Amino acid sequence: MADYVDFKTVKAEVSVEDVAARYGVALRRVNGSHERGKCPLPTHPPGDDAKSFSINVSKQVWICHSTACAKGRRGKKGGDVIELVAVMENCSLRDAGLKLASSYGLEMNGDTETAKAVSRVDPKNEAPANQPAVIGDRDDRYGIYDPLAEWIELRAANLSFSPFEKSAYIAVLGQIEELVKAETRGET
Repeated sequence: MADYVDFKTVKAEVSVEDVAARYGVALRRVNGSHERGKCPLPTHPPGDDAKSFSINVSKQVWICHSTACAKGRRGKKGGDVIELVAVMENCSLRDAGLKLASSYGLEMNGDTETAKAVSRVDPKNEAPANQPAVIGDRDDRYGIYDPLAEWIELRAANLSFSPFEKSAYIAVLGQIEELVKAETRGET
């Protein structure tokens, strides 16, 4: 499946710093985990030369501290590498993921097990006790919707989202879980 995007793999393999550099951002190390530079976003006010664009290297996320810039993106201040490309290229997250996968030569296919292997998940890490049982190397709580549920869980954990946005992602996750239960009972 040529149009499949494993967001987790893209985020693990592509550095926000590298992508920012490709868009011409000259970053300067501010402290151990942060770099700062002039904001490249098309929503940034023209003529504002403040070094308001910041990258947290350890978390691989970016933020523009300019209120006017965030206002142009409906209040969203930052995001991950995929969101950076989506804003810069004025495209969907999926298209941004495809562009990054293509640019960085990442192998994308529809096989969830292969995608997990490619994403270099450490098999020695055990799931916390409150997590559902793992069958093989895969959590089957969401059945065929596992890749979507995993993506939603990652989005819900994004620190730059408001509590409202996080609760919306968690609500969608609940809907997926209900759908899987209904399918299991043969109601769909």
